[in-house]
Amino acid sequence: MSQSLHQLVRQADELHKALADTAGSMEQFQYNLTGIQRCADQISSCLRKVGNNKTAALSARDTRKVMEELELAANELQELLSK
Repeated sequence: MSQSLHQLVRQADELHKALADTAGSMEQFQYNLTGIQRCADQISSCLRKVGNNKTAALSARDTRKVMEELELAANELQELLSK
């Protein structure tokens, strides 16, 4: 009986650790998901600015700025997806 109780305590400790690890993983997943959504929104915004034929063409300076934003968002997205 005592042996079974000690084994049950060990199993409870293992379960507690596994649940704590899972909670940490879920927090990281939620953080990554938020970052991925932010990057996708930024990429969409950049593409709308560059590809919108209804407005006047962007100046070369503005185009470079938008392309820089697009590149930064794409890099951040790659970083988040690799985690």
